[in-house]
Amino acid sequence: MNKPLKWVLVLVMTSVPVTHAQDRGDNRALSVYEIKPWVDGPLLGAAALGATIPILMQDQIVTRQCSPCDPGEVNRFDRHVIAHHSVAASWVSHFTVTAAIAVPLYLDYKDLGWNQTLAEDFIVYAEVLAINSSLSNLARYTTQRPRPSAYRRTPNPDDTGAFLSFYSGHAASAIAALSAASMTYGYRYGHRVWPWVVTGSVGIIEAGLRSAAGKHFHTDNIVGLIMGTAVGTLVPMMHKRHAALPVTLVPANRGAELVWRHDF
Repeated sequence: MNKPLKWVLVLVMTSVPVTHAQDRGDNRALSVYEIKPWVDGPLLGAAALGATIPILMQDQIVTRQCSPCDPGEVNRFDRHVIAHHSVAASWVSHFTVTAAIAVPLYLDYKDLGWNQTLAEDFIVYAEVLAINSSLSNLARYTTQRPRPSAYRRTPNPDDTGAFLSFYSGHAASAIAALSAASMTYGYRYGHRVWPWVVTGSVGIIEAGLRSAAGKHFHTDNIVGLIMGTAVGTLVPMMHKRHAALPVTLVPANRGAELVWRHDF
């Protein structure tokens, strides 16, 4: 073997890490997101306002369109949901979306502990939830589609939420949170199929529960799942920390050589 090639191979092999970040206790090595306070601060603040202000002003924004509404106006795909009104499904759906949001945060804390890397994950996670809620509010308060219950009975005059069916905030929030968690896990430990199987399964279950409870039509849930998945994947993608280039320029006998490095 000629000397330049041997020297390059030695350089490559000595650059390969022999321990994982977890073994060294180096949590900064597990950082996968890059946070820019001058960008993420205003973005998170604006998204939080979009997630809360419409709810606080709901009585002034929502117009009661019908009392009760005409079931004949509902498409065939959605119409049978009007008959659904399971109280148990409604409560389970609340529990499911709460767990979908809280459990990934808890597992991330157990994995990393209190440190800057966890804070970065939390900021990205908070942005996902805030942006998701803002988009959901934008759709619901502009379309003001009656919920299935509004076609079954006369809505309570004080229940302006009876006209906020499109699209499902519960389904969107559940799958957005789990999509963000799956993206974070994939960036940190390598992408796997099982986190996405869990994400999709929980999202579909949540959507089914909302329809069984008579809170949303199928189309509300489908759009909610699509929008939640989009937000839960795109926001982490935009924050992903760029790794150093695996190609290094090194000096050689008569110039320089490009050395490609890869962890095995």
